[in-house]
Order: sequence, then C-alpha cells, then structure tokens
Amino acid sequence: MIAFNPAISLLLAFFYSLVVSFSFFEIYFLLPIIFLLYIKKQNLLDIFKKLLFLNLFIFVLFLVLLFQSTFEDALNIYIRSNVIILFNLTLFYSSKGYDIVRGLSMLKFPNMFTASTYFTLKMIETLTSDFKNIKTTLRARGFKANTSLFAYETFGNILGMLFVKSIRKSQALKESFEARGFSGKIYLNDEFNINKYDYYLGFFVILIILLKVIL
Repeated sequence: MIAFNPAISLLLAFFYSLVVSFSFFEIYFLLPIIFLLYIKKQNLLDIFKKLLFLNLFIFVLFLVLLFQSTFEDALNIYIRSNVIILFNLTLFYSSKGYDIVRGLSMLKFPNMFTASTYFTLKMIETLTSDFKNIKTTLRARGFKANTSLFAYETFGNILGMLFVKSIRKSQALKESFEARGFSGKIYLNDEFNINKYDYYLGFFVILIILLKVIL
C-alpha cells in the first residue's frame, strides 16, 4: 500500500482546497485527483460510494444556493465542493484519521492541539464502535427503523446512552493519562520519509497553483 507523508499530505490538502475554494472550476483541477485515483484504483468503488453518500448533504446545499443565486454559481460551488471532497477522500482513504495527528506533530503544531486532535479521533472511533455494536444488537432482536413512537424512543435512548458513555470514557481516559504522568504531548513511533509519490502529488498541486496565478 502506498503511504504518503502525513505532513506533506496535510499541506497539499490545505493549499489544494484553498485554491479550489476561491476559484471558478477549471478542468486542470482534476489533475491531482486523477493521479490519486490511479494510485488508489483498487478502492475506487468504496471511494465513490462515500462521495455519493456525502453528496446527499452537498445536494441540499446546492438547492439552497439555487434559490439564493444563479444556477451557474450554484453549480460551480457544487462541483468545487465535490472536487475538494474527492481529493481529500482519496488522499486520506487509507487513514483512520491518525495520519492527521502524525502530520500535525511533524509540522510542529502546539502539543496540546495535537493531543486534543488525537483524543477527539480516539473518542470518535470508540463511540463509532459502540454504535455499531448497538445496531447489531438491535438487528438481532428484530428492531426495524420506522416512524413509530417506539422507534423514536429507541433512537433517543441510544443517543442518550452514547452521550453518557462518551462522558464516562473521556473522564476515565483523563484519569488514566494523568496517572501515567501525561504532560500534554503525544509521542508517536511512526517515521515517514518523503517518497516519489509525495513529489508527484506536490508537482500537480503546485502546477495548479501556478496555472491559476498565470491564467
């Protein structure tokens, strides 16, 4: 599996998203995405499934903008949003989020900021696992999601349970780290070098920036 340098990935994601966000869509914006999709060609189906799911929210934004501005502006924002999401989704597809923490650490972000990001991702991962277990249990008991009062009460109980669990687990995590002498810094064992794929992706993103400035 091809691994990008986390620090380089964060920087390129930031500059690419920044350029695309404040520009009208240009066809050459797709160059780094085509490169990434080629590298992750074995996961194309999953990547586009996630993009399709996220489009449920983006399309609502498109409809809102359609009533507030012209069709051209709404369509342009819709396309740019998809391009930015597809770029980041493909770039960080193999990451569970912890590469972001490694990237922040390598870029010398404040220790507390890096640690807070780590703990946030850890809690999201834990609560996601708990939610999946609850869903499995409900399916085993024959529960079906519908518009009945019982279903709404069940969902409310689940959210309440997850909220209480998140508070208890965060408190337990805090006490555990304090007992271990945690001083605000997360120590990461992984070491990443800059490989040829980082250079290739960097070349495409820099090319886009240059073309945008020149054209």
